[in-house]
Amino acid sequence: MIKIFFNDRLLALSDNWTESAADANAIMHKVTKKSDIAALVTAFLETAQWPALYLISDDIQALLEEVKKSFTYVEAAGGLVCKPTGEVLMIYRNNRWDLPKGHREAGELPEETALREVEEECGITGLQLFHRITATYHIYCDSECATLKRTDWYAMRYTGSLMPTPQTAEGITHAEWKSMDELPAILPTVYCSIYEVLRYL
Repeated sequence: MIKIFFNDRLLALSDNWTESAADANAIMHKVTKKSDIAALVTAFLETAQWPALYLISDDIQALLEEVKKSFTYVEAAGGLVCKPTGEVLMIYRNNRWDLPKGHREAGELPEETALREVEEECGITGLQLFHRITATYHIYCDSECATLKRTDWYAMRYTGSLMPTPQTAEGITHAEWKSMDELPAILPTVYCSIYEVLRYL
């Protein structure tokens, strides 16, 4: 299943009707014609009463490619950064706790973007990068268009002594290490896509 989040709502692409039916709030649609996809995506964006729309297809990668045609598509990368003591690096922006991430620049590999963005947004260097842990998708809208962003996430470790410094020019007001004991209190303020990443802790 590919989960695409729009604020606290879900557009899910699935090849398993039974799995999708487990979500009692879901509206489900079996995709039989490519021509239906754009209208379904538009209806989802415009219908706030739909908490979840599941598009069912035997080929979810092909379905994703069709869904992408309804958006401006961008790619980003970020880091799930932990200390050996188990603390995780979080940022606070737009009244939400978040993880450091940002858009890929031309010619960058995703892992290069992830390292650069953590360093820029949190003011620390000397990060150890490990494996890619997951990718998330989310939709955001501005006055001109709707954008679908894919973010590749990488596991990282920090063993240095630098204190995180928020990149205020990017609207970040806090960059802090959060202990596992502190996470439950802030989870209600994180985006659904970020919650998906924190599952890997």
